[in-house]
Amino acid sequence: MPALSNHLVVLHLGPPVAVAQKTGGGRMSERVVGTGGSAVLPAGLASEWRWGDLGEGRADSLHLYLTPALVRESAEDVGLDPDLVEIRSGLDSYDPQIERIGRSLLPELGAEEPLGGGLFAGALARALAVHLLREHSTLGGRARRAAYSEPGEGLPGLTLKRATDYVGDNLAGDLTLAGIARAANTSPYHFSRLFKRSTGLSPHQYVIRQRVERARELLTNTDLPLHEVAEAAGFAHQSHMGHHLKRLLGVSPTRLRNG
Repeated sequence: MPALSNHLVVLHLGPPVAVAQKTGGGRMSERVVGTGGSAVLPAGLASEWRWGDLGEGRADSLHLYLTPALVRESAEDVGLDPDLVEIRSGLDSYDPQIERIGRSLLPELGAEEPLGGGLFAGALARALAVHLLREHSTLGGRARRAAYSEPGEGLPGLTLKRATDYVGDNLAGDLTLAGIARAANTSPYHFSRLFKRSTGLSPHQYVIRQRVERARELLTNTDLPLHEVAEAAGFAHQSHMGHHLKRLLGVSPTRLRNG
């Protein structure tokens, strides 16, 4: 494989495979990778791969690409100098956090509309970037411990209000974790955790609930067609709105409108 412009994390999903990996001028690393095993390949590093299925099936894997810009932002979010830390190449038999994040993203790949308009996937991408910095990088022990430290309180009241006001003003648009965090003047990585401490909901859960509430108000107080209600509330389409109204309110849009 030639050098990639993005960092690559490979999560193995199928039966065990025999994998050999060589990066740069290093030696070939060989091991059997079971279900949930993973490999990390930094951006800008050419590599050589060989694999065999041990007679139990083909290699089945999920490839996750992270831009260097996202990794740099994530480093700054947790108080690291991005110029002093590099992602390391590695072939791991098992990393539970990489498996957890990868499997959480799998349903998003087949979804007609990403959960929370992409907020969920964005939060997981940043969580993966921070995990790579903590556990698959050139960080020393002291820097790694510092990167694990987080503020103990939730968001200050005014900061939380800026975030929720921004969500309310932009429900019909394409809300992103980075955009909401920017409005709150907080780093995206810490914002997601502090917001949940303050509200009991992750940002994408909060956005969905606000969109359901906006749709409820429009359905009960206006005569707008259902597809226009869905658009005004920020849903991808009418059936997307119906799914979340049924899930959170227990009723369909038509039944809610008819009382």
